[in-house]
Amino acid sequence: MDTPLPIEQPEPSSLTDRLTDVITAPADLYEEVKQSPVRASNWLVPWLIACVVTVIYMGIAFSQPPILRSTQEQRSKAFQKQVASGKMTQAEADQRAAMVDRIMTPTVMAFFGAAMAVVASACALFLMAVALWLALKMFAESVPDYMKIVEVCGLALVIDIPQKIIRILLVLWKQNLLATVSPTLFLANPSVTNKRDIFLSMFDLVDLWWLAVLTIGVSKVASVSYRTAGMIVFGIWFGFRIIMLLLTPGQQ
Repeated sequence: MDTPLPIEQPEPSSLTDRLTDVITAPADLYEEVKQSPVRASNWLVPWLIACVVTVIYMGIAFSQPPILRSTQEQRSKAFQKQVASGKMTQAEADQRAAMVDRIMTPTVMAFFGAAMAVVASACALFLMAVALWLALKMFAESVPDYMKIVEVCGLALVIDIPQKIIRILLVLWKQNLLATVSPTLFLANPSVTNKRDIFLSMFDLVDLWWLAVLTIGVSKVASVSYRTAGMIVFGIWFGFRIIMLLLTPGQQ
């Protein structure tokens, strides 16, 4: 009796291949992720690269004079509201505004902006994974381990690299922090304190690309249909964004 030949397992792809497959072949990539053990590099490396491009973006954005003036005007309006409400005198407001202007140099603003963005990115990565994992517990028959979902979300962060490159080009062109591939491009001067403008910025085409890749990942790893995965992914993302919009102080 002939002995059956052992089935050869395909060689695992390199990290470089996995990072490029996020863009070129996400379905094949996430099928491999499903069959492979958890690898920390799948989420850690994309997150670190995304942090680097975010720091570069913030440095360029806060070196633009119109953005600096807009930020200064927002601070001035905040002080004027306190004057109007009787919480401080005009002299106190002028003194504090001058002190803040001395401290908040472009370098300091870029540093704090980048630091906050990096922290927010880490929180968003793990919170999105938690939300997806909990949703899959309700809608999927077989729920992958939490860290497997973190892998899915981490690899999708590769999309943040072309997004930040595009935003760098747009911020240099429009001189505005809300310059994204969204309806805000058609506004004369969108403001980060205007809730309408913030709402319109949610419909960023690159974000939709990222959500589509994330949908593929969830579908493959959790063995659910694209429709179910899409409802979960898009629902969670826009739910988070709407909550953030409602909590954002500013003009209506």
